[in-house]
Amino acid sequence: MDALIKKLTTPLLVTAASIILSTSAIAAVSQTYVIDTYGGAALLPSVRQQLNNSADGGTVSVYQDKLVLITTPHNYQMIQQLLTQIDRQPQALTVAVRVGSSSSVQDNVRQGQVIITNRGIQGAGAINQYNRQKQGSSLYQVQTLSGSAASISTSTLYSLTQNYRATIQPNYHHPIDRQPSAQIIIQQQVLLPTTQGIAVTPRLLPDGQVEVRLSQVEERLARSNSSYNRYGTSSNIIQGQNLNSTIIVPRGQWVTIGEISQRSTSSGSRTTNSNNSVPITLLVQ
Repeated sequence: MDALIKKLTTPLLVTAASIILSTSAIAAVSQTYVIDTYGGAALLPSVRQQLNNSADGGTVSVYQDKLVLITTPHNYQMIQQLLTQIDRQPQALTVAVRVGSSSSVQDNVRQGQVIITNRGIQGAGAINQYNRQKQGSSLYQVQTLSGSAASISTSTLYSLTQNYRATIQPNYHHPIDRQPSAQIIIQQQVLLPTTQGIAVTPRLLPDGQVEVRLSQVEERLARSNSSYNRYGTSSNIIQGQNLNSTIIVPRGQWVTIGEISQRSTSSGSRTTNSNNSVPITLLVQ
């Protein structure tokens, strides 16, 4: 009876020991590695693909730009070689945006002269033409790392006083009692904010060019053409222009990426043709 029990229990003991040894061997082979990186989460797809293609496999996660690997030493060496090729310190890039404006005004002035003599009425006239040009520009410059967003802007808050006139008509009972209506002038402070600046995300490409995502805004306070409303008070407006674009530019060269043109003509005794052009240029160094 004892011999029969020994025969039945011995294979079970050997099998259990084999399972324990196999589990210990797996635990000894898979280890945890923490790797400092520049790319952080951006490296996860490439590292996971490398682990999935290997025989031993493994897992990877990211914590504060560090890669946490659970894999074999052989896979760890393989991942280290991969990171030396794709995980490099990003380069610093300086992005400059210039918003330049140039305007020209052409005037045709018609002047007339009437001369009365004994022989009759004689007329004489002349047309004078002259041009005026005005130029100005704003420059914004910011430095950031390749692939990282940056912005620079200035804001101005204008405090304006606007008057409102209210006419009060009394409730009269007899025409004889009619008196002039009363007027009340109310002053109100109006705050108008304006912003000028850029937001950029440059990314250095393998061929040396730069991909730039750009948002630009230029706002200014201007007086309305209809300078007075029906209350006799002046009105102000915010004039602005915006640009949103993604473009690839060569490094170290000014490139025109946009332009806003406005044309206006007024006629009468004085004909005026006004052309206003606002080019937007970009430089990445």
